[in-house]
Amino acid sequence: MPKGWRWLLLVAFVVWTVLAFQWTDFGCDYPEAYLAVIRFGTPEGLEFIPACAG
Repeated sequence: MPKGWRWLLLVAFVVWTVLAFQWTDFGCDYPEAYLAVIRFGTPEGLEFIPACAG
């Protein structure tokens, strides 16, 4: 794998982790939080999002 791809993947993983960390404030554990980023994006406002409501 070229060196540029490694850095790109590392940066993408760091951004994904930062976005997943926002979901932990809504009661998600980390595996659920990573999936919530893929399924719902970032949590916005006070609207109900069923990502980790259960």
